[in-house]
Amino acid sequence: MKVNRSAQVKGANRGIGLHLVKVLSEHRWSVSGTLEETGATILDLDYLSDESIIKAAADYGDEPLDLLINCAGVDVHPRAWAENDSSTLMTKFRVMAVGPFLATKAFLPKLERSDSPKIINISSDFASVSENDRGRCIGYRMAKTALNQQTVTIANELKAAGSNVIMIAVDPGDVPTRLSRGNGKTDIDKSVRGIVGIIESATMVDSGNFLKWTGEKIPF
Repeated sequence: MKVNRSAQVKGANRGIGLHLVKVLSEHRWSVSGTLEETGATILDLDYLSDESIIKAAADYGDEPLDLLINCAGVDVHPRAWAENDSSTLMTKFRVMAVGPFLATKAFLPKLERSDSPKIINISSDFASVSENDRGRCIGYRMAKTALNQQTVTIANELKAAGSNVIMIAVDPGDVPTRLSRGNGKTDIDKSVRGIVGIIESATMVDSGNFLKWTGEKIPF
């Protein structure tokens, strides 16, 4: 196993992102991100600010980057579609779709210096159009679906360009976090260790896929 593989975890101040930092560190990754109290290097990044994303990439420097994880989330509420307005929809879209897009764009030159670069977008089963049989949480669903489309589109363009960057969307399951207001039945440690397993075993064949934390494919 390569020692001190480099990873960036965006959105790692709590919940799934924070746990990803801890487990990646156990697996001998050298992690930096937007977080405190983990021993990781702190890079200031706000998914709502283009300037902070560009600055975070510049602050990282010119070293190769082996892994970028975009772990962006906003509360699923309001649940009823008619209770949303342009503000709630645009905030979710900006944080969970546009922010990760800009982070991927800013950090791609560092990833392409790696021998085995990977981008993981933390998505949700709520992003699956084909499995949406109950409605609710339209703003969250729309933003995560956009993230999935982003993952597939960029993965395909990178493949066509001959890039070795692997890009995957991953559903962590219904993990109880502050973001979910404590609701959920998926154990966070099992989920995150499953995601790290996906990261460490992924090959170019997997690029563009939408996977559950267990490794199963989820239909778009």
